Amino acid sequence: MNVNKRAKIPIIKCDQYQESQIDQEKFQKEENYYGYALDTLPPEVLEMILRLLPLHDVATTVRLVSRHCSTVAAAVLNGAFLTACTKVEGLIRRNEELMKNAKTDTELLAYSKALNALELIKAQYKMLRAVTWRYTHPPSKQQKFSRLCFYAGSLLDNLNELLNRIANYHPSIIGPRTSESSVTSFIAVCKRFMNFFEKVSERRVNSRSALISGCKVVDVLDCLVEGRQVLFFKVSSNRRGLGGAVSMKLKYTMKRAWFTCLEVTKNTEENSWRDEQRFMYLRLRRLVGSVNEHLFENLHYEHELLLQIPLTLPLRPPPASTYSGYGEYGGRFFYYGNMNKYAYESKFMHTVSTANLTVETEQQVQRPPSFDLVIEVDLKCTPELAPLAVRSILKSDEFETNESKTHKNQQLYLRMNVICSASIANRLPGNFVWELRSPRHVCQNL
Repeated sequence: MNVNKRAKIPIIKCDQYQESQIDQEKFQKEENYYGYALDTLPPEVLEMILRLLPLHDVATTVRLVSRHCSTVAAAVLNGAFLTACTKVEGLIRRNEELMKNAKTDTELLAYSKALNALELIKAQYKMLRAVTWRYTHPPSKQQKFSRLCFYAGSLLDNLNELLNRIANYHPSIIGPRTSESSVTSFIAVCKRFMNFFEKVSERRVNSRSALISGCKVVDVLDCLVEGRQVLFFKVSSNRRGLGGAVSMKLKYTMKRAWFTCLEVTKNTEENSWRDEQRFMYLRLRRLVGSVNEHLFENLHYEHELLLQIPLTLPLRPPPASTYSGYGEYGGRFFYYGNMNKYAYESKFMHTVSTANLTVETEQQVQRPPSFDLVIEVDLKCTPELAPLAVRSILKSDEFETNESKTHKNQQLYLRMNVICSASIANRLPGNFVWELRSPRHVCQNL
């Protein structure tokens, strides 16, 4: 065989070539026609059409067609996220009422399992909102960035499907130990989305100003199911033509938790204030999520014990569980985590069987150390940077009147003081301070 022999080129007849050209032109015209047709639809009509589609398709396909489609798709996705909150709250109220009027043990158990799943979903939804609301629904109409889209369409589809199964008491929800797997998979999807959103979308927007994230630290800590205290709250009046100011002092207590900060050798490349800010949000979000999960598993177990319903499978207490995380950035090493009630008792509660011990001695031996993590937050900021929890308290007309004045004079001072008893017990620094203030400045002190 001659290696230098030229390969034969297939011969295409003239009529075949013309037909292929016509087909390509026809396909291109049809594609342009459909894109043009979508762009000519009024936003209200296009929005009604998009609401009939899976939100995953709206986020991954329609949103990328044109600028007009992107704007309408963003409104549909952001609206669907807000609507989910109303659905969750409505289902919780419904199941609470049904539990009061349950006639059989089967009904009572079904309502109880549905309510347990809804509580977990609500806690996760609050964390999603704390991470995204300032970007998808910014408080100021004159924000320095274009409104972002809640582009996790598949997450919203999964949430709607999960809520529908709960509303219909599907066997995957009320069956023996099956609701946990359904909700757990949803929580895992939420965590992946929040990690991506903070790493990509939020970081890109925050390149302009550290104030864009506002009091996100407080928004994340407010997701704690229990342990939040408001020590001081005040909204000051306008002065010298500037907008008012919101002043708050808050205290958060997390049981059986730790958050330690140590000084280490600083990497010269780790000097980005955006990453320093993002990693602190990530640590707090993971810590709050772990504390809530351990709290709910204990509450749900104790609640089922109180129901005293005969079960096909024996009811067992949750296993001893401990969560821990660590990270290093900018010359600081952080170690954080918490343990559930049963891990704490197995480690620190020691039963004594000696008959000669008195009652007082037994109480002293069984009294465990107090390993409560306390986070104190002092903040003062202009109203548009205030935490989400106080948005409903502030008057809307005050925002509208002072919006143009405060936009160019945004002020923020946030000081987070972390007091860790577990660190002190282990002879480690038991206190560190993290500050965020305007102009752009992030500060950490041991």
